[in-house]
Amino acid sequence: MRYITYYKNKNVDWVVFLHGLGGNHNIFYKQIDIFKEHFNLLLVDFPGHGESKPVEDHENLLKVTSEKTIKILNDLHIKSAHFIGVSLGSIILQHLALKAPERIKSMVVGGGVAKWETYGYLLAKFANLKFIRGLLPYMTLYKIFTYLVLPKGNHKRSRDIFIRHAKKLGTKQQFIKWSNLAMDSNIIYKKLNQETNQINKIYISGSEDHMFIKGINAHVENEQNSVLHIIDHCGHVCNIEKAKEFNNISLDFILNQERKWIKKAVV
Repeated sequence: MRYITYYKNKNVDWVVFLHGLGGNHNIFYKQIDIFKEHFNLLLVDFPGHGESKPVEDHENLLKVTSEKTIKILNDLHIKSAHFIGVSLGSIILQHLALKAPERIKSMVVGGGVAKWETYGYLLAKFANLKFIRGLLPYMTLYKIFTYLVLPKGNHKRSRDIFIRHAKKLGTKQQFIKWSNLAMDSNIIYKKLNQETNQINKIYISGSEDHMFIKGINAHVENEQNSVLHIIDHCGHVCNIEKAKEFNNISLDFILNQERKWIKKAVV
C-alpha cells in the first residue's frame, strides 16, 4: 500500500490515519497541519485507492489490508501508535484492534460505520445486485452510495471530495468488494462487544449521520473504555465538514492519553 509520512522527531508519538471508501489520504487535508505540530504522521492509501494497487480477487480484503498496515508499521519501526479511522477506515481500525491491539495506543473513530439503518442497508444491497451492477457503471453506483450516506446540502463538500477521489478506484469489482465490506461492518462490531480490550477510544459522529448514529450509540453503550462525542449540524464525514471541532476533540483526546501514560510511568 502507498503511504506518506510527516516526521517531527523521534521523541513524539505516531498518529496513523485511515480513510473512507473511495477516498485516500488526501481526505485528511484539514488534519495534517495541526497534528504534525505534535506528532509524527502516517497516512495510508488502502488497496485500490489513491496510488495503491488493488488486492487480488482471491484475497480477503479485510485481512490483507490489516496485514499491509501492520507491515508498514514494521517497516517504519513503529511499535505502536494512535489511530484515527474515518468511515471505512473505522472498520479497518476495529479489525486491527481485534487482531493486533498491542499496536494501538488509542483510537479516534470518526463517522464510525457499525449497524446500518435497515432502509439504507436494503437500498445498498439492491444497488449491488448483479443485474443492477451490470446496467450501471461503478461511479454511478458509488454516487448512489454517497448520496445515501451524505444526503443533505451541508454534506456537499464531503460528498464532492469523495466522488472526485473515487474515480481512482478504477474498476467496478474494486468498488463492489469494498462496499460489501462496508455493509458487513456490524459483524466486526459484534466481535468487539464479545472480546474485551483495553484500548481507549473516542467515537466522533455528526448529529446528521442518519445512517449510522443509532448503531454507533448502541455500540458505545456496550463497549468498555469508550466515549461518544456528537457534533451538531454535521453529517457522516465529520473530519471535513466540522474539521475544527473534530481536530480539537481528537487532538485533546490523544494528548490526554499521553499525559496519562507519562504520569503512570513517573509514578
